[in-house]
Amino acid sequence: MAIEAAFYRDLAYVFGAAVLGGAVAKALRQPLILGYVLGGVLIGPFTPGPTVSQIHQFEVLAEIGIILLMYSIGLEFSFADLLQVKWVAILGGPLGILFSVVLAIGVGWLLGWDSGQSAQSAPSYRLPAPWFSPDFWQIAGNCAHHMAA
Repeated sequence: MAIEAAFYRDLAYVFGAAVLGGAVAKALRQPLILGYVLGGVLIGPFTPGPTVSQIHQFEVLAEIGIILLMYSIGLEFSFADLLQVKWVAILGGPLGILFSVVLAIGVGWLLGWDSGQSAQSAPSYRLPAPWFSPDFWQIAGNCAHHMAA
């Protein structure tokens, strides 16, 4: 019974932080997703104040949420839409990977690493790339706005 009470308390923290972060983002005219990330940081284990105690359960819920979000986005696309961007995907994907490998080798060379160590660090340059794209924040904000409505 105590485990359930802690879960519901943590759930209230998550929703409260999301509402607070979303309100701050909206007031600053930023995408809602940025406010949600800020809310997560506020109740995370590395900041003072209320903290989520059962992080693993919320990580599982977050993964399920991402799966459902991707599924709902997939429902919005048609094959005609995907065919319009086929050359971007066909050329952009491999070029992005090549760029990240070249960048990793360059950074590794500056740090004195051998080419194997540098190449192994390449995925770390590629994975966060969408977070720095203004298009990502716009799309994510629109998705969050549609889900909130």
